Amino acid sequence: MSSLWVDVNELGSTYAESQYAYDAVQTASYLLWGMSGRKYSGITTVTERYISSYDPHIRTGASILTYSPTLIRGNVENIRLNGSGPYQQDDFTGDGTSASTRVRLRGRKVIRVHTLRDRNGVVIDPKDYYLVEHSTILATPGAGWTSSNVEVTYSYGTPPPIAGKAAARLLAIELVKLYENDDTCALPQRVTSVARQGVSYTILDNQDFIDELRTGLYAVDLFLKTTNPDRARAKAKVFSPDTPRARRPIPKPYQLTETPYDLKVLTSGSSLVLYLNEINGTFLEDDPSWEVSLTVSDHSYTKSEDLENSISLSRVNGIITISPTYSQILDIIGPREPGVYDIYCTRPSLANPAVDEVINLLTANVSFELYTRVEPIYTL
Repeated sequence: MSSLWVDVNELGSTYAESQYAYDAVQTASYLLWGMSGRKYSGITTVTERYISSYDPHIRTGASILTYSPTLIRGNVENIRLNGSGPYQQDDFTGDGTSASTRVRLRGRKVIRVHTLRDRNGVVIDPKDYYLVEHSTILATPGAGWTSSNVEVTYSYGTPPPIAGKAAARLLAIELVKLYENDDTCALPQRVTSVARQGVSYTILDNQDFIDELRTGLYAVDLFLKTTNPDRARAKAKVFSPDTPRARRPIPKPYQLTETPYDLKVLTSGSSLVLYLNEINGTFLEDDPSWEVSLTVSDHSYTKSEDLENSISLSRVNGIITISPTYSQILDIIGPREPGVYDIYCTRPSLANPAVDEVINLLTANVSFELYTRVEPIYTL
């Protein structure tokens, strides 16, 4: 089932205020989802609770302590709520490294995990887990949470392209007109009246366009023809039992907008040359009292380090060179998420030499690349 492709407010004030606006938006989203081959489900945000799998045989015998009946794998099991010992909720343990302790989310494909709460309702720090294959939450090794009775708020689905949103908006508007019996409705009608040489009669349109998975609206059908030219009823899938599937971690997005100043660190190290006139640093050319420094932080700013030996300033050439090693960056930001680097220039304050003046010259993204990308060669 599709989520809404467009919001009611996107129909404009004339049609958004109609009592049929929401029904029209919902219908248009559902129709285009089906006619486009069920490729674009829209975005859905849900909150769900998960209980990890475990070995029920470890809970045998009687106890006077409090238990709670819990439905697990279709069976009701008694889970101990208080006390200590081998028969309690702490049996649900693990750091995400085994199949029985991963949190595999029901919705597909997972776009973003908003919050993850443990069984006590405490929000788990995002650095203590990560998403793989747009489906599964794994705990960072050494993290202090378990996969027992966790609550996850996340968004999943496939958003429609811009052309699809425009088509849904147009179709919804025409549906509002249809529901309100508006004569300007552009949707094709089954009955057509014809008058020729003083004779009037009606004919029934066979509406073959419906069999072609079309609506009769040019802009809408143009989108459907482009996105589903073969009139597929569902998105095609290929399965191979002989091909092993590797887990693909889904990294968090860059903290900042991508720029040419982003640092891509290779396994062999990396080097980035910055021109002072491009980052408002020309004042460094004539003032030797300023010193430059490099600070690298992880995605959540929980770890930052100054890399003094990885930055150099050439006042003669007007450039700053950054050259950290792979191991330095790996130790700070970890193998999965992008980080941020800052370039500062400092000098003792003229008014009080015991206090430094600090200017931030540049803040940009830092991430890993495992190889040097090949630039295409074009020939005439």
